[in-house]
Amino acid sequence: MGRIQEIGRFVAQSDSGQEYTIVQYQEFIDAGARDDPNAEVPGLKSMKTTTGLHVNYIDSDTFKIVPTGEVVRRVG
Repeated sequence: MGRIQEIGRFVAQSDSGQEYTIVQYQEFIDAGARDDPNAEVPGLKSMKTTTGLHVNYIDSDTFKIVPTGEVVRRVG
């Protein structure tokens, strides 16, 4: 079993002015072997808002809030 770790967060805003804090997560997969039983390899990355809504990546500054279909852009 692996673990999931927060790797970043940022604020994004919709055209209507709604702001969301988006949290980026990285999955780490157990890859232990006899010589390194604690080894891990990075797996999938994912994003959610702080309220738990899933977020899809469009480009480095543009994202889609999945349940609402709202497109948001990174602030700053």
